[in-house]
Amino acid sequence: METMFYTSFYQSEISNFLLRYLFSGRTVYHFLAVESAFSFFHHFYLIKRPHNLTKQSDREQEFACHLTDYLSLLTAKDGFPFEVQVFTSPDKLKQFCKDSRVSFLLITESVYRSETDWEADQILILEECGEGPPGLDTVNKYQSMDNIVRRIMEIAADRGILPPATRSQRLGNVQLIGIYAPVRRCLQTTFSFTLGQLLARRHKVLYLNFESYSGLARMLQREFRTDLSDLIYFLHNGDGRFPYRLEGMVQKVNGLDFIPPVFSCMDLQRVEKEEWLQLFEELELTGRYEYILLDLSEAIQGLFDILKLCTRVYTITRDDGFAAAKQEQY
Repeated sequence: METMFYTSFYQSEISNFLLRYLFSGRTVYHFLAVESAFSFFHHFYLIKRPHNLTKQSDREQEFACHLTDYLSLLTAKDGFPFEVQVFTSPDKLKQFCKDSRVSFLLITESVYRSETDWEADQILILEECGEGPPGLDTVNKYQSMDNIVRRIMEIAADRGILPPATRSQRLGNVQLIGIYAPVRRCLQTTFSFTLGQLLARRHKVLYLNFESYSGLARMLQREFRTDLSDLIYFLHNGDGRFPYRLEGMVQKVNGLDFIPPVFSCMDLQRVEKEEWLQLFEELELTGRYEYILLDLSEAIQGLFDILKLCTRVYTITRDDGFAAAKQEQY
């Protein structure tokens, strides 16, 4: 076991340290941190493909062009299961809906209200005035494109619009990296998040947090509609649409994908070891990721079985008597 001693970690220091050791082929298992303090990186949205999705006609050309560019990038990558058609003329859109079967229609509220009898299997309205038409699926127009696409995938998976997703035929293509420390307040989550963002510069990475109270929603200033316990629920559906539900739940920070941690610690404790192992296998079969980072805690069942699955484990401790005693017992 290689031990690295640091009296303080700052953002640039830990970044340089991890870059140096992460990509050098050396295995680093044990860190000693004292008076550690640095903040999360600033976050931005990363854009992440056939079926038939029609984007709405929109009188605001700038918004239409921005969304068009975003959706074009989506269709060029795996993971977005729609073919995209874009319209800026309501009349042409109306005719297209009559001539072709549209699986999913994304349309602004103003255009939706200007016409009647829109023909589409599913309609999602981009609300512009706070509340859309009652009884219909809506999403706020004035937010990140990432959130809008996440809502599309969520609805498409729930309504069974999408066919069963293709699955990877081989296991062993994903590396599980475990981060676990028996000592509290040692920047385990900060370290895990930083490690994930650094890895995401070169690889496809998913971060999972298994703490009872992660605080990520507040730290990232976001509100999450779903969490890790929902992903476990979808795991049991067996409808072949797990990858689409995953796509609808994934959040992003600096290129790093993550699933929002559980809202309730009781939900976390109820998940059995076999369910966690099944989740990791399903994530691998999606073929989306090269690395899965597990920010672990004692709150989950099967902790040591999960650690045994990891190709690498990072443990962080502190330089005091109780920390040393806990580390020795661990």
